[in-house]
Amino acid sequence: MGLNVSLGISPREPLRDWMSFAAALDERGVERLWLIDSQLAMKDVYAGLTTAALSTRRLQLGPGVTNPATRHPTVTAGAMAALSELSEGRAVLGLGAGDSAVQGLGRKPAKVAEVEAAIRFFKAVFAGERATWEGIVHHPVHLAAPVPVYLAVSRPRMCALAGRLADGVILMGPAQPELVAEQVGWVTGGIEEAGRDRSEVDICFVATTSVNEDAEAALRDVRSWASAQARLLADVADLPAGLAPYADELARAKAEYDYGEHLSTRADHQGAVSDELVRVLAVAGPPAECAARLAELRAAGVDELIFPLMGGDRLERLRVLQEEMAPAR
Repeated sequence: MGLNVSLGISPREPLRDWMSFAAALDERGVERLWLIDSQLAMKDVYAGLTTAALSTRRLQLGPGVTNPATRHPTVTAGAMAALSELSEGRAVLGLGAGDSAVQGLGRKPAKVAEVEAAIRFFKAVFAGERATWEGIVHHPVHLAAPVPVYLAVSRPRMCALAGRLADGVILMGPAQPELVAEQVGWVTGGIEEAGRDRSEVDICFVATTSVNEDAEAALRDVRSWASAQARLLADVADLPAGLAPYADELARAKAEYDYGEHLSTRADHQGAVSDELVRVLAVAGPPAECAARLAELRAAGVDELIFPLMGGDRLERLRVLQEEMAPAR
């Protein structure tokens, strides 16, 4: 598998420029693009995926991730069918309980049971079968090719659910090998419970990375992402030992978070996290240090790493990942 990347389309970025950038990703050999679905902070995910499909030939494309709360599953199924057709079979669905798209509206993420129902619905309609959602039977959608379903997870029950039902897993959380290994264990438990083989499930980890000889610049680069992760961790009752000392920072990150500036490198809320916490949550620093940490994350049991391309100079960031980090990833 080649390089996987994740990003959103800034409100300031013209869609025609975005099409050119997607084409550049394709030309440079990126394997899969996960486009962020966060309607309060970024341009529409399906407009972005559609224009990317029309400007690329090999790149796999999908929302990374959407949810069953702000987008009705039948609407998502129809959108993915259209994406599958336009991309000639390169569509992949990333699904989650809902984060910034949901919480930014003051609503709660979907419950585990609701996410499970959504996965079963998508697996059925994408397999050419009728499926039921909230008591109503829906016909299958017409696809150019099968659409794999990936589930974004972090906690035990969702990890196990992904292992039982999903084609792939997008692990979210701190870039700490021992924590990632624990998450992989939860997924593996679900795989075994369902009687599946480990090879049936592609396990990925989102490794937010900034490679820079200037360590302080690298930390600044990933601070906004770290503040988003800190906000999520504020609600975890049983914080790992490595994160427990930062409980106050996590709470402050949640209190100060502005969903309209989700993942923006200009967001004021990124000041809620210290350099020390950023180092725990993300991979940032000189090339040798980043390479060593990425290798440790891969050794924790994941099949692939997903790299967010944040802020400006995205093609240069891509070059560094492809050339300087190649042995580690």
